[in-house]
Amino acid sequence: MLSDIATLFDVTAAPAADRRITRRLIDAWARAARGQFPSWAALQEMDLGADWDWIFVVDLKKSVGFPYFIYLGDNLGRLSDVYLSGATEWTLSLLEKATGGIGAAVAEEAPNFSEDMLTLCDGRRVLMRAVTAPLADDGKTVSHVVGAVSGRFAADSASLLHPVE
Repeated sequence: MLSDIATLFDVTAAPAADRRITRRLIDAWARAARGQFPSWAALQEMDLGADWDWIFVVDLKKSVGFPYFIYLGDNLGRLSDVYLSGATEWTLSLLEKATGGIGAAVAEEAPNFSEDMLTLCDGRRVLMRAVTAPLADDGKTVSHVVGAVSGRFAADSASLLHPVE
């Protein structure tokens, strides 16, 4: 699977203003919010094009111990078996790191941004950016979390990839 990860990030870089999937998701989230937490249904009406491949939605009521995905973009699903290296992270996948901000989005009742440099089990380093944001079926009580992820290999890794953002 590690050889497949290169194809995930191998896209033509968009102009700088258009490269931040995390920003595009939050902009859509804010448009859908209309003064309250947006719902998953309202967010689904947004035209996010190919960004949907890098987006996930978790149902908090059904998440017991692990995130319960009600939506998982195709490319994010492929990150579930790409594992990290290190003393404490060797059992963590890129997907698990990407969803790490779910609790912060719920606690803060606001979007949560994170950036990290991660080392894969083959030694390559990935620069990863993620955002999570609360959703509410009723506009008030957080019931779901939406998130988006992007990344690229670090310049000193074996393969240089274009940003997904």
